[in-house]
Amino acid sequence: MQDSLRHSARNHHATRRAFLVRFLGLVTVSVISAPSLAEPSRTGTLYLVGVGPGDADMMTIRAARTIEKAEIVYVSPGVAERLREYLAGKQVIEGYWQLFWYYGMKPEEVPPGEKEAFERITAQRSQFIAQVRSQLAQGKTVAILDNGDALVYGPWAWILEEFSDVNPVVIPGVSAFNAAHAALRKSPTISPRTKSVILTANDWPGKTDTIPELARLGVPMAIFTMRAEFESFIEKLRTSLPDSTPVAVVEHAGYKDKERVILGTLGDITQKVSGNQLAFEYLIYVGDFITYRQKK
Repeated sequence: MQDSLRHSARNHHATRRAFLVRFLGLVTVSVISAPSLAEPSRTGTLYLVGVGPGDADMMTIRAARTIEKAEIVYVSPGVAERLREYLAGKQVIEGYWQLFWYYGMKPEEVPPGEKEAFERITAQRSQFIAQVRSQLAQGKTVAILDNGDALVYGPWAWILEEFSDVNPVVIPGVSAFNAAHAALRKSPTISPRTKSVILTANDWPGKTDTIPELARLGVPMAIFTMRAEFESFIEKLRTSLPDSTPVAVVEHAGYKDKERVILGTLGDITQKVSGNQLAFEYLIYVGDFITYRQKK
């Protein structure tokens, strides 16, 4: 009887061991052979690229290489035209280049009469944001191209705030400011009394750094005009500076075949420009650096 019980116990323990071995083996196999967790999808990269002013060869090598590896490129019509050979084979998207208007503005802050424009641009901007986020979620490399240096009065600067969570990469570019004083063959930081230069644009509502206020400092100025009326700039400057102050107008900075420089003073520059249709791409330089010579 006892032998029978011992035999039964041995069989029970053997059966239990076999079960555990099989169970643990199944667990181990199931862990090893279980499908691995799906790897998170690769988030694409967003680039903001300054492509320089003027001719395509004003673009930096880094900008060209960024465009080369980009799969999707957003451009304005003008940039698309002058960089056509660099965009071959890319998915090129136009039509979104003026979305900076009203960015960050609440409906109640919109000036009277601009509600329709506010709603239209806001809707288009929302579409653009959703589209780019979808492209990045698919792992695409997206490049947004802008003239000059994208962070010197660039209309695309707002995307750095909007897409801050994906860490956009900024590729700096040569500014129209650099190209324009190269056309002048003068350094705005070298003059008889000053070592600085002011970059500014037309007066914007709510801003305190107006052109007359800045001009009172007597520091050389480079004014980004953005198609504003030339005469209005000169009138504002003359409220703070004498008519003898040297002035230079540079059109099409960076375009080898179109670049043009008009020299004068605050007192006579309007007459020199009168009758000449200024291009959208022109800058105004003001200051005695324009006529200064270090060697007497």
